[in-house]
Amino acid sequence: MPRNDTFFLRTTLTSSTTDYVSDTIDVSAYTDPARGRVLVIDRCAISFGTDGQGPIIAADIVASGTGSSNLGAQACTETQTTLVEMSDNSLFAKTNLYAAVGVAGVLTQIEQTSALNPMDFVGGFICPTDGIHCGIKTGTGMASGKELDVGFLFEVHTEKLSLRRIQELLVSLTAN
Repeated sequence: MPRNDTFFLRTTLTSSTTDYVSDTIDVSAYTDPARGRVLVIDRCAISFGTDGQGPIIAADIVASGTGSSNLGAQACTETQTTLVEMSDNSLFAKTNLYAAVGVAGVLTQIEQTSALNPMDFVGGFICPTDGIHCGIKTGTGMASGKELDVGFLFEVHTEKLSLRRIQELLVSLTAN
C-alpha cells in the first residue's frame, strides 16, 4: 500500500555501443541531510524498450543473421563510472537483460535476470546522498546503430531521521 506522501522520480537512459551511460537524479531540493531530512526510496522498477518506445525486436539485437547481446542496469546512491558489484554499499537496484536472435532473424530468447528488480523496500531504502545515480552498460554484440532505452522509476518520500533510523543507515552503509 503506497504512503500518502510519496512522489515519483524517473529518468530514461539510451544505450550507446558498449560505453557506460549514466544520469544522476538530483534530489537536493527535497533533502537536508545535515538536519536529518533524507529521501527514502519505497519502490523502484527498471524497464527495457527500444529507442522508438516500442518492444524490443530482433533488429534491435543484431543487424542481420544470428547473434546475441546483453545490457546491465543499476541504481546507486553514489556516482559510478561503470557497473558495480553487489558488494558496493551504494548499489540498491540491479538487473540484466539478455537477448538472442536465431535462424531467419527470429528473436529466440529475451530474459531479464533480476538480482534486485522490481524492488519494494519494507520501511524504505534511505538515500544518504543528494542524488540517485542510474547507469547502464551494453555488452558486445548489439546491432550497429540500434539503441535500447532503459527506464528507471522510483516511488519516494522524504523523512526526518529518528535515532533508530540513523542507526539502521549506519549499519547498511558499513555492512559487507
